[in-house]
Amino acid sequence: MARSQSRTGFGKRFPARDSAVSRTLAANVRRLRKERRWTQDDLAARTQVEQMTISLIENSRANPTLKVLESIAKALDVAFVELFATPARLRRPKDK
Repeated sequence: MARSQSRTGFGKRFPARDSAVSRTLAANVRRLRKERRWTQDDLAARTQVEQMTISLIENSRANPTLKVLESIAKALDVAFVELFATPARLRRPKDK
């Protein structure tokens, strides 16, 4: 029988980080990984970290070290700062 996240204490051990930086990092890692059609396992193998670490990063539940972030950037073949780049927002023209 599978235990729910609340019963296992997962949310307490890995709380969601509610900061713009964490959400941007999570979205960028997920987007860049999916653009390459990689699974989390694929990225984990290329970075030599656990798949769970990739999952936690992509779900804003990790506080990764610089070493891990450098490995991810290198594996994804992007500049380190690209992991934190906020995408340009589409702006609607104002009605006059």
